[in-house]
Amino acid sequence: MRHAIAGALFACLFSPVAFAASDAARDPVVMPDTPSGVGDPDTIVCRAPQPIADSSQFGPKICGANHEWWQLTTHGKDLAPDGKTVIERPVEWSPKGHGNPDAVTCRKPKSLPEPGFNLGPEVCQTNQFWADLVKHNQKVDARGLVGAAPSSMPNIDGGTGYADPLAGYRVGG
Repeated sequence: MRHAIAGALFACLFSPVAFAASDAARDPVVMPDTPSGVGDPDTIVCRAPQPIADSSQFGPKICGANHEWWQLTTHGKDLAPDGKTVIERPVEWSPKGHGNPDAVTCRKPKSLPEPGFNLGPEVCQTNQFWADLVKHNQKVDARGLVGAAPSSMPNIDGGTGYADPLAGYRVGG
């Protein structure tokens, strides 16, 4: 009985249908930049070989499941061109979605409105995400939540881009 179950399992795993599915898995999508991990978590996606700094050589093509790329993205990390070294992604104060729509851009942590010098999370998303926010007049607040950009608020930052509504209520603020 055990051999019959094992044989049936073996037949199912190595049927022509299984080979067709595995052939598709062997030809994953290759992205020019590090994949963001957006999409089916089990889909295999590759990053094209990247140029190694101060060299005329390229690193290897790196492939992984979307859930692995998503882990890098959400933690503000990337893989160096060598395909082994985990590095920090560059961050911006106010991403607008310029460049490759599939590439990931991280926003620097913003000050939370609570007293103290607490910062919200670094937010890393695709350039398409940032461009859609601008297009729909939305923003990501200090806590990392998406909402409508304030349009009727007075300009209290003096044009500096930094507004601290609780500055007058803090000791030393």
